[in-house]
Amino acid sequence: MQEPKSQFFFGWWVLIAIGYSLFVGAGMIFYAMSVLLDGFVAATDFSVAQISGANTVFLVVAGLAGIAVGELISRYDARYCITGGTLFIALIYYFLPAANSLPAIYLAYAALGIGYAMTALVPATTLVARWFVRRRALAIALTQSGLSLGGIIVTPMLARALELDGLDGLRTPWTMAIILFNIPLALLLLRPDPQSMGLAPDGDAQNADEANTPQAGMAAAQALRGRYFKFLALASLLALMAQVGTIAHVFTWGLERADAATAAITLALLAFCSLTGRLICGAVLDRLNLFVFVLIMYALQALAMFGMAFVDGIVPVLALTAFFGFTVGNILMSQPLLVAAAFGLRDFPRILSVQQLVMNGGVASGPIVIGLIYDFGGGYANAFIFVGFCSLAAMASLYTAGHPRRAGA
Repeated sequence: MQEPKSQFFFGWWVLIAIGYSLFVGAGMIFYAMSVLLDGFVAATDFSVAQISGANTVFLVVAGLAGIAVGELISRYDARYCITGGTLFIALIYYFLPAANSLPAIYLAYAALGIGYAMTALVPATTLVARWFVRRRALAIALTQSGLSLGGIIVTPMLARALELDGLDGLRTPWTMAIILFNIPLALLLLRPDPQSMGLAPDGDAQNADEANTPQAGMAAAQALRGRYFKFLALASLLALMAQVGTIAHVFTWGLERADAATAAITLALLAFCSLTGRLICGAVLDRLNLFVFVLIMYALQALAMFGMAFVDGIVPVLALTAFFGFTVGNILMSQPLLVAAAFGLRDFPRILSVQQLVMNGGVASGPIVIGLIYDFGGGYANAFIFVGFCSLAAMASLYTAGHPRRAGA
């Protein structure tokens, strides 16, 4: 192992800019979907069901746009993609209150999907993977904390702004400032890879292993056709369907199994445990077996869901929420780590963008599946048993894929 240089590594500045970009995308868009839904329902004559369809449009467009973003940042500097996406988000936010027809609202959500894809997980994770190898898990854990903090800090502020001013709250100076501050950070602190600055990943000596360079790894066409990617993508879809479906229903579940005060606590507790769980495991994961770690996380997620199917009472509800929350951040963090470990950096953004599209299918379908089982299949008991088995199926699919070292076999 190479000895790191003594001076401050520029990659840590890159992480700050990436973390802020995720902070904006999560707080203003991803976690704000329900806030925007309430705002449009209150400001228009459309029903919750009519506006909810826009959420699906957002996820589908974000996934498809991610493919184009992956191709774009494979060829060009990612900071310009993030800068352009940020400007696009600011423009959409400014004109969003004027969307007063259903087609206009759907079009605005589709536009937000494009902006989100340009600024969020695909470009952010690509940059982290290029700048860090030995400490990649820690670096991803730190940057993805921006996702959690965006939901914890920005989304409630946005909800309050919409409560006071309606949809015009989207145009307040502080919302524009939070979004647009991403531009100078990106231009000043982001660079496509350490080699562009005469550095090596992690700040190691310049004789770094060639396996860690952006040119090393498997071509996207070969990777996407391979058996390993197919089982890896299936595992991601099943795990995220179970996870996001559960997150979407955890408040109502807490209300049903405990009381209103407990249900309100579950949301903050879930976010807190997701954040702390990711940071704790990210600090040590670079020294652990990634493959075994992810299998354990899928198993623990299944265990949490089986427990949620049957518990009642304040203490059990809070305990299961915390337990489930611990798995949430770690499962999301592990997906790009598996892709990088299996296929290298050569076509990492292209491969990751396809996996992200598959994952978005799980993200979009999870809340619907649990809702349908709740309404027609026996309530939350059967719903959480079902998604618990989905988590076990994800574990089986990843086990079938095997260790990332076998991806080229």
